[in-house]
Amino acid sequence: MKKIIFPIIAIIALFTLPGCSEKFKIAAPYKDITVVYGFLDMQDTAHYIRIQKAFLSQDKSALVMAQTPDSSFYANLNVKIRRFSFTDNVHPIDTIHLNRVNLDLEGYQKEPGSFFTAPNYAYKFTNQLNPNYIYRIVITNLTTGKTDSAETPIIDDVTPGKFYVDALDTNAHIFLDFHNTVGNKYFEMQGYFLPPVNFFFHYQSNPVVIAQAIVRFNWDDSNIATHQLTPHYYDYNTGYFNFTNNSIDFKIYNNSLYSAIASALITANPLPPNTARLLNKSEIYVYISTQDFLNYQQNSLTQGTGLTGSEIEPIYSNISGDNAIGLFTSRGMHASRITISKETIDSLMQSPILHDANIQGRIY
Repeated sequence: MKKIIFPIIAIIALFTLPGCSEKFKIAAPYKDITVVYGFLDMQDTAHYIRIQKAFLSQDKSALVMAQTPDSSFYANLNVKIRRFSFTDNVHPIDTIHLNRVNLDLEGYQKEPGSFFTAPNYAYKFTNQLNPNYIYRIVITNLTTGKTDSAETPIIDDVTPGKFYVDALDTNAHIFLDFHNTVGNKYFEMQGYFLPPVNFFFHYQSNPVVIAQAIVRFNWDDSNIATHQLTPHYYDYNTGYFNFTNNSIDFKIYNNSLYSAIASALITANPLPPNTARLLNKSEIYVYISTQDFLNYQQNSLTQGTGLTGSEIEPIYSNISGDNAIGLFTSRGMHASRITISKETIDSLMQSPILHDANIQGRIY
């Protein structure tokens, strides 16, 4: 599940490509544009940074170039992570070398499409992350001598008491209750993130500024004749929430949760013939990230994407260097299973909106 992780982020999403505009040349002389993408997470045992070329050629179709690995990968890069203290960004504490690996062999196959699928390279290191350091990636093209870089703090989502969300981390039994959709009623979670002692990064006193909550609805389709159970799930993205004074208050409105589970059970997963549905416990995932991710998210809302995008440049980039773009930052995550309240299940079973879902109860 950790791979959901702020789902709007993807390499392609770093660009806004107007479909028709006279502001830009359709073709231009070929040049290398380095694209960097990576999220560092303390819960991961291996860390992968994707570094590729964006391609633009005067005499070749982009669709043809997209199928050619040489158009998207550099042959000779030196990639390192340098770690710095909060108070000294000049003298590194140490240096970590990243090795190029084929993600197919690491268990991360590329999805099929117009782009080439092999090789599927990224740069990897396995050192345990330390939230008391700033991590700076330094990418040197040994052919051209060009160097690009970016830096990020590390979010501590491992040490007990550093990152807390009551619905996920308390010993008390909290129910996911959204049976009453009258008025502005909501399901609420509260939490906090405590920064490292003496934390300071780009004039910030806390590495965490934004969060995202995902509610995963789980259910089984039960064949009425054979009683065979087939599990399903649907992820509802509740949106982004900002931290204030190191604290956060999630308010997820009941009518939004009701609409989401209706979409899950009817629109996204039509009911097979001779099937009854049994609801299972849900899961809630809370992701947290940095000011750089918040800047990305805010710029994407302001600038827009696709045909209405204002520019062909990336909507946000924190990569320093000539012709280098992308996002290098960190994230954290907490998750837990949560029981849908009996009142909510009764309401869903009786709802005319969910009549076609044929909910017959729960399996817990």
